[in-house]
Amino acid sequence: MSGLGRFAGRVLGVATIHGKERVIGPPLMKVLPLAGFTAVEGVDTDRFGAFSGEVQRKLDPMETCKAKAKHGAVASGLDLIIASEGSFGPYPPAPFISCDEEILVLYDARDGSFFHYCHVSLQTVFGGEACATWTQVRAFAERMKFPDHGLVIRSKEKWATGDAMKKGITEEGVLRQCAMQLMDQYGSCWVETDMRAMMNPTRMQVIAESAERFAQELASCCPQCDAIWFHITQALPGLPCELCGWPTESVRAYRRSCRSCNHSADVPRPDGKPKEDPQYCAQCNP
Repeated sequence: MSGLGRFAGRVLGVATIHGKERVIGPPLMKVLPLAGFTAVEGVDTDRFGAFSGEVQRKLDPMETCKAKAKHGAVASGLDLIIASEGSFGPYPPAPFISCDEEILVLYDARDGSFFHYCHVSLQTVFGGEACATWTQVRAFAERMKFPDHGLVIRSKEKWATGDAMKKGITEEGVLRQCAMQLMDQYGSCWVETDMRAMMNPTRMQVIAESAERFAQELASCCPQCDAIWFHITQALPGLPCELCGWPTESVRAYRRSCRSCNHSADVPRPDGKPKEDPQYCAQCNP
């Protein structure tokens, strides 16, 4: 079925055990003719990897997200499933800054189609630190916006089978008790942010932004064949310098492409920016 009719009257299953349906379902409901959305009961997304280390991710993030979506379809019996997968680490252009890469995958079991969206955000609350005193633990917690953002505490940085660990800490009394026990036993402890979405409001907001953008991409239909997901596939550099007119490396337009008929079209930047600041020009600021 072409166009948005593909979604008419269908229920969207969100493959999550971390409350992501609250921010993923509504944006898709706004632009797609869905009958509703629901968190998938009985799904176990932690089997594909856990931030705290008990389960190592065996596939790359995109393939992991696809596997989650297919697992959601099996667990729920629904034929339209969305899943998400997050990765955290240094931002490649500036490794001293942390970033959050969120991937969303929509799986349509009726024809086996996958649709995906990737979003990188510098808005993160993410980190970990070895601490030998309660003062150090408390200082780290404050930097990580505790207690609004949950923490994980264990005996050392890399978890191993049998190691003591407490996740989802959002109370100072619990944090202090766990920290003192570990420091008394091992001399130090490792404290880190709990990156599960329901424990990290900053990450949940990035997922919400990703879902809103993905919804718009899904609802964009090809002007040639009316297939959904006429999505951005390439950023085109060349925004001219406002001083000399020389093309810079900044994005001047985006290319949208259709995977059904291979039609493509270039569209302007959504912010309408016509020129680039000379500080980013190789001619004016070599």
